[in-house]
Amino acid sequence: MDARLSPILANGILRQLSAKSLALIEPHARKVKLPQGTVLHEPGETIANVYFPISGMVSMLAVLKSGEAIEAGIVGPEGFVGGYLGVRGWRAQGHAVMQISGEALRISVRNFKKAYDASDELRILINGYQAVMYFQAQQSAACQALHPVEARMCRWLLQAQDAVGDDTLNLTQEFLSHMLGVRRTSVSGSANKLQEEGLITYKRGVIRIVDRKGLEKSSCECYAAVRGAIAEAMPKA
Repeated sequence: MDARLSPILANGILRQLSAKSLALIEPHARKVKLPQGTVLHEPGETIANVYFPISGMVSMLAVLKSGEAIEAGIVGPEGFVGGYLGVRGWRAQGHAVMQISGEALRISVRNFKKAYDASDELRILINGYQAVMYFQAQQSAACQALHPVEARMCRWLLQAQDAVGDDTLNLTQEFLSHMLGVRRTSVSGSANKLQEEGLITYKRGVIRIVDRKGLEKSSCECYAAVRGAIAEAMPKA
């Protein structure tokens, strides 16, 4: 089946399911458009829906009482948002927001839990991806503390490109400063350096990746570590 005809095939978890398991999900899934800035859940909020992105990118943010936030993880079309917490009746532990607009398949927690309980293969995939997210959060903490801004920016741009499948990304300096936990001047300086090195072009909030291999060489080790964790947990994603 062509992924252009079936949105199910655009998500890394769903396309690994057998027809029997998909039959538990597909009748209850609705394709929704998620513009940039759409909040999927807030800290302390009861999880009502599970999202399987088929395009775009979700940022998982840790939010402090001061209102400051920093990115702890990224979810693209290989994963899901809300499923692991939802089946346990837990409240959201962080802030999930669409940082790059896209689409997702949305299913209520009630219907998702029925499928999760009935399908061994769905449980294995959901639990495996949740382990990836825990690893990504740990790696992100180490990255923020130990790696220079330029290398972190390279890592982030590579992850964003993986998620959207496009060389062109609509990202403002303010947005990147929040994701990387640095001031806008640091983002500007790093972006200018990457542009001088011929790795990207950057103009009016639009970044175009010119040399992906060069970005990979300049990125910190965290990009390869997270991609390796995803490949190990979900080899077909």
